[in-house]
Amino acid sequence: MKRNLICLSIALLLHSLLPDGGWGAQVASLASRQWSLVKKNGVYWFQTPAGNRFYSKGINTFYGGMENEKSRRKEAFHWKNHFARIDQWRQNGLERLIQWGFNTRGAWSDTSSDLKLPLMVELDLGRHAKLHWFDPFDPASERKTLESALTLTAPYRNDPHLVGYFTDNEVGWWNAPLFRWYLEQGWDNYTKRVLWQLICDHYAGSWECFLKDWVVQDSVSNFEDLKQAGTRLKLRPGGEGIHLIDRFTYLCARRYYELVNKAIRKAHPGALVLGDRLPLYYHQDAVLAMVDQVDVISTNYNVDVADGWVAPYYFNGLRQLADKPVLVTEFFFAADENRSGNLNPGHLMNVTTQTERADGTANAIRNFAAFPNVVGAHWFQYADEPRGGREDGENYNMGLIDHFNEPYAKVTSVFSRVNPELDDVHRCSQGFSVVPVSDGSSEVIPIEEKSGKISVTDNSLMDWDKAATRLEGFRAREPYVPFADVHLTWAPEGLYLASLASNYVDWGLLDYQGAFPLSETFQLHILVGDKESTLRHYAIHLLPERSKRFPDRLEIQPRLYRYAHGDALQKLPPQGHLQKLSKPLPHIAFEAFFPAEWFGFARFQAGDQLAMNIFLVNYYRELTMTWSAAGTLKQEDLPGAMRTVVLQGGDQRISGSGNGRYLVSGGKPPLP
Repeated sequence: MKRNLICLSIALLLHSLLPDGGWGAQVASLASRQWSLVKKNGVYWFQTPAGNRFYSKGINTFYGGMENEKSRRKEAFHWKNHFARIDQWRQNGLERLIQWGFNTRGAWSDTSSDLKLPLMVELDLGRHAKLHWFDPFDPASERKTLESALTLTAPYRNDPHLVGYFTDNEVGWWNAPLFRWYLEQGWDNYTKRVLWQLICDHYAGSWECFLKDWVVQDSVSNFEDLKQAGTRLKLRPGGEGIHLIDRFTYLCARRYYELVNKAIRKAHPGALVLGDRLPLYYHQDAVLAMVDQVDVISTNYNVDVADGWVAPYYFNGLRQLADKPVLVTEFFFAADENRSGNLNPGHLMNVTTQTERADGTANAIRNFAAFPNVVGAHWFQYADEPRGGREDGENYNMGLIDHFNEPYAKVTSVFSRVNPELDDVHRCSQGFSVVPVSDGSSEVIPIEEKSGKISVTDNSLMDWDKAATRLEGFRAREPYVPFADVHLTWAPEGLYLASLASNYVDWGLLDYQGAFPLSETFQLHILVGDKESTLRHYAIHLLPERSKRFPDRLEIQPRLYRYAHGDALQKLPPQGHLQKLSKPLPHIAFEAFFPAEWFGFARFQAGDQLAMNIFLVNYYRELTMTWSAAGTLKQEDLPGAMRTVVLQGGDQRISGSGNGRYLVSGGKPPLP
């Protein structure tokens, strides 16, 4: 009976993908039909060839595994350890996926036509065409990219299940490494020539202006010398050179997206261009470069908090930068409690038990669906990674099954229960609204009293009601958008603040001696005026340093200061007041406690009104976001426009507060 129900589910799914009418010729003709994207009532969806809305619930790396020494020792999953024929594994796997509510084969999955689920293929087109870290502006790049696209898409051009292609995986668009690498190339490299011309144009041929931003290395003394191979530059502290780097990042990204888009459109007309699976982080100039060159912005994602909280700034930011559908192409939870012996070392989302893993997963998949621009989320991956790790060392309990082909029942039951709800969650999705900043001073912003205990020494944001405490109304200089979320709550003893953000930094890019300059750090400033109109100013600075746990990554060390007259006047002890969470860059998470007496109050109480402004500045002063409609961190502009906040206690509410609750820290989001 159960087998019959599963077969019926498969038939119903396939029917939803096909045009109306009989089954016979439709499967054959589906290859000529096209998937598309549609926006209805402000919500984005995939649209099937039959014209039905489709929210993609995908699974990555759904394949039978690799036969090797580890699989023969039962230290990695392989189908031969459990089935006589691969078609038996495929039938078993397909039945499981349907039972668990999945409807899409994601990247690196088995492409067999026996697996009658929509398919998305990762091509590695840029890698095969040698676009990244080679010479994308070489005139031959267009021909090479098309040749690669024709070869790579050939197996799928008549596949009736194909939705579209991911052009690459985790390109990154790390701005400073791109700049440094191409600067060091010789004059025969066309991209080096583009960079040299950009530098000359940016400074209008003035070497004096150039030196305000850069410290030259070796024998460079003029623009002509920059043509040499091996040229090196470093940012001058206080300069604006990072903006030149961002302009170059945009040019490189734009060239890449134009090349791969044009090649796929020619190689396989009608297939969707699904983006390049951004690596748990995005550079805003790269997003601006891709906006009209992809059908979908794809991004991998490392869930922010173990309870399944997904930071709204990330997806709201994509919506503001590019009004395009977004596909979460990879997310995961791993648990120390697992049957495959995975150790879960590193920075990816990891919890202790399978119960915690299931609870976090349930919230995360609802939270993704609650963003109107998100058209699906794909779990990574079907089976656990090998005992002792993959070839690159990654060693995580990311599987829905273990090495012995046994499902993790607590996690798979979550998908069975929640996946069928996600279409309704998405249909009603609002996410967190992007609230415009008012230039008026009449608006009063309520700050809710904290519920429960918050610790700033536990390396966790699990104790925060993140939906209730998130501040709205931040903005950045156009065309850029806020790069962080800020959470604020109060108690009689003081203010509690937390932030989730992302920012890449190449610390070797800066010319400095001794400690990393405060002016170039990631920083949050909070300015508070009391009832006597006395302004108090505190700042959190995050200094980058090489990670002791992950040699290829950077960590951040937090510093807390009291400011006066625009200067860091007093370094304050962080213990009990400030902690950074153990997330290596580009992921940033920290929380802080500011005692009431630091702001001139013996204790706070409900009804207290404060004038407040909050600024965040990322590394090298690349971007600034502010909670006010005016004002900067320049001393002559302080305090700028202050917002009026009221400390709200109990069941008090101020209408129109703007703090939506569509995302959840735990449990299920309400449907409007």
